[in-house]
Amino acid sequence: MAQPKLYDWERIRLALRQLDEALPGLLQGVVLIGGGAVWFYRESLRQWADPDFPVPATTPEEELVWLSKDVDFMGLTVREAADLLQSRWDEETHSFHYAGLEVDFLEEGLVLLPDEALRSARQAELPDVRFNVAEAALLYAEKCALLACQARPQDTLHHALLRQFLRCEFCRQAEHPAALRPNRWIARAKNVKTADVSFFSEDKPFAQRLARAIAALQQHEHSALKHWAKHHLPGYSE
Repeated sequence: MAQPKLYDWERIRLALRQLDEALPGLLQGVVLIGGGAVWFYRESLRQWADPDFPVPATTPEEELVWLSKDVDFMGLTVREAADLLQSRWDEETHSFHYAGLEVDFLEEGLVLLPDEALRSARQAELPDVRFNVAEAALLYAEKCALLACQARPQDTLHHALLRQFLRCEFCRQAEHPAALRPNRWIARAKNVKTADVSFFSEDKPFAQRLARAIAALQQHEHSALKHWAKHHLPGYSE
């Protein structure tokens, strides 16, 4: 039996660079999803080094199930990807075997859809490669839906990481009003709460830090966020 690959962010980054060099333009038209996208947010959380929101601890055994493919994308159909890669779709592994990589193209998730994934994608720019990564709130909603209908170990790990990342990012954005985009912040918060109704209430330290940050906002343009907090953030007061 083949030994499972031990993935890490460096391996994912190199796979993206390899695809970018072999297929110029591909990464601009698709969105990184799955475990690779969640690892992008895991790496972001690690770099922030916020003491309130550490990267969730994982065991060596859990690391082995974090990612089952080199990269997963959304934005092309399987037929379009097969034509581009000139490779046959492997039903057993649910991937294409291309230049030593296992590459998956998901046409549609449980709640994650290509149009929304492309429209809201974040543009990631590393020294050696640029790519689109699915919005964390959308990935979180997909993981919530997956956990509600099946129990894959990687979904539990990804869900925990995205929850921690989103809590940290919601706080960090509210604490930096100069760069805060209130309407986008609220829209993402609504998406997250729709997927997980207890997201803003089950962790008291998180709710308290977020409440302090929102209460400290002074500009009139932040009034909508304050209104949101009054209705959705337990214990919020100015």
